[in-house]
Amino acid sequence: MASKVERWVRNRARHTIDSVFCSSSQGIKQIGDEGTGWVIQTEPLPQVSYCAGVGKGMSFELELAQMGSGCVLVFDPSPTGINTIEHSDTNGLTFYPVGLAAKAATYEFSLPENPEEGSYSVAREGLEKVDFQCWDLETIMRRHNHSSIDLLKMDIEGFEYDIIDSALEKSLPIRQICVEFHPWLRRGQTLRAIRGLYRAGYRIIHKHRGDYTFLLQSRG
Repeated sequence: MASKVERWVRNRARHTIDSVFCSSSQGIKQIGDEGTGWVIQTEPLPQVSYCAGVGKGMSFELELAQMGSGCVLVFDPSPTGINTIEHSDTNGLTFYPVGLAAKAATYEFSLPENPEEGSYSVAREGLEKVDFQCWDLETIMRRHNHSSIDLLKMDIEGFEYDIIDSALEKSLPIRQICVEFHPWLRRGQTLRAIRGLYRAGYRIIHKHRGDYTFLLQSRG
């Protein structure tokens, strides 16, 4: 077990690394509370936002909707997320009890390893499984007649990697991506995903541990 000094050193190192990627440009600010909020570029304010993964808190989605951020669609098939929705004021957003994946299909999820924490994840050995319906980005865009996505937020316990690969392969027009990477669920995939996003023209404007915000840079 790490000592207090070792934990302090690790935390300071993480903070130093994170600060390198945190932009202070105008319009970049935190939306939502410290626990479930995200730092995004708010100028211009996103008008088409897809938010996947609610879990036990959705301060980001609620504040985004209150700011008048156009269309805010929220996705989470899990009992944890649905319970959060049922106890929240969801005026200004639309909730779908489905997951987000690289392809529209029914997927196997693992039940939470820690029931108190409540996160359902990609299928993992040694944990009980449950099936949930999932949509892909193209299905959602087609259903809502959206030609582009201003903001895609994903906290979806391992499904993020395949979605990023698919979005980049299909050149889907997404201006800003907030994503929590889960390297312990998909070993070796995080750096690969970041390289792919960089090659596509995205840059990190904020990082806090596993939470990243990428903004597509203007070309020309």
